[in-house]
Amino acid sequence: MSIVAGILAWFRNPLTWLVAVLVWMRTIWFLSSIPGDENPQLKMQLDKVAHFLAFAGGGILIAGLFATIVVVVLRRKVRWDFLIPATAIAIGLLGWLDEWHQCFTPGRSGANMVDWIADFLGGIAGALVFRRIFPRLAQMVGMNQNGEAAKTRAGD
Repeated sequence: MSIVAGILAWFRNPLTWLVAVLVWMRTIWFLSSIPGDENPQLKMQLDKVAHFLAFAGGGILIAGLFATIVVVVLRRKVRWDFLIPATAIAIGLLGWLDEWHQCFTPGRSGANMVDWIADFLGGIAGALVFRRIFPRLAQMVGMNQNGEAAKTRAGD
């Protein structure tokens, strides 16, 4: 097995996606813990873009985790009409938790509804991006979208 094939095989493992989601969540929690007076202040519009992009990354990772569980563990075809809303719910809850956490951080406002909306919309956008790239990713890592291992040529 080549190094590239070994690395790509990680994407078939739900634990890889889970670790990535946990690292992302820990990073968000760390950034939310920085007191307001030590935090570089972004202009209002840039702050919302930062929230959107950070949670779009989370949406990609959570959708990847859910899709991998469905395909690899449950051996089912991904139903995007279920996976996208499930990702949106997860991101919405995590965004709310992040805003609630900021209520206890000195110098941070927390409970900002506009920040939460940016988080939520970013997460949905990330899930939609993952839906777009999933067919190619599934092909690259040797699994099809019906939950079965992709057929390989004899001798591979």
